[in-house]
Amino acid sequence: MKICWDNLEKLKYSGRTGHWRHCNTVYRYNDSCKNCKEPFLYVKRKSKKEFCSIDCANKYNKKPHTEETKKKISLKNKGRYIGSKSPLWKGGSKDFAPFDTFSSQIEWIENTRRNRDDTDVLEVKCTYCGKWYIPIYKSVQNRISFLKGFIKRENRFYCSDGCKKACPIFNQKKYTKGYAPATSREVQPELRQMVLKRDDYTCIKCNNIKELHCHHVDPVANNPIESADMDNCITLCKKCHKGVHKQDGCKYGQLRSCIE
Repeated sequence: MKICWDNLEKLKYSGRTGHWRHCNTVYRYNDSCKNCKEPFLYVKRKSKKEFCSIDCANKYNKKPHTEETKKKISLKNKGRYIGSKSPLWKGGSKDFAPFDTFSSQIEWIENTRRNRDDTDVLEVKCTYCGKWYIPIYKSVQNRISFLKGFIKRENRFYCSDGCKKACPIFNQKKYTKGYAPATSREVQPELRQMVLKRDDYTCIKCNNIKELHCHHVDPVANNPIESADMDNCITLCKKCHKGVHKQDGCKYGQLRSCIE
C-alpha cells in the first residue's frame, strides 16, 4: 500500500501513537522501500516492514516467482485478493464479482445465484424491481462493508439509475419519499416486483423501460380490498404515471378527499 491521495483520504492520523488508522486497521509509515525507495504504509506488526510489495521484495532478492509458484500461491490465497498484476491473482474483474467469494457473505440477506452463461459470476436481485442482474465488484464490496458495520450507507443493489431514483427507500432515513400521513400508500415491494415482471419491465403505454412504477387501476382509496391484487395493477413509467394522476377522478386531491 503505497502513499497516494486516495489512501490518505481514507486514513486518520493519530498524533498520540504516530500511526494511521482506517476502521479497525492500524498502519505504520516507512519513508523508503528497500527496493524502489518510495514511501509506503503497511499494516502494523511487531517488526518493521522493509518492502512495499511482494514484487519489490522479489526484485531486491532477485528471486522472481515462477508460473508454478504463482499458481500455488493463488490457490492457497483464493478468495482473498484480486488484481491481475498480483502473483496472488485468482481471476475476476472490476466489472463483476466472483460467486464463490461473495455469495456466502450476503446470501443470508440478499437473493443470489450463479450466472447462466458464466457460473463463476455472481447475480443478485434488484431491490426495487426484483430483476436479476450482475452487480459490479465495487457495489458488492460496499454492501458487505455496510453489513459488517464499517459504513453507514446501506448500498442496496439497484439494476439501474431509474430503479434507484424510483425506489421509495433510497437515501431515506425515516420516511419514504413524498411521505404524507393521509395519502402515502406505497405499493408492497413483492407486489410491485411481480407486476413489473408480468409486464416484462416495460411501460404499457409508451414502452419505456426506465424508472417504472406500479399503478393501481382502481385507486386504493376507493377499493382497499383489492390493493394487493395483481389484476388491479399495471406498469407505468414515471411520466405516464404522473399523466394518469392528472385525469379527472384520479387526481391526488380527489383521492385525499376520499380518505378524509
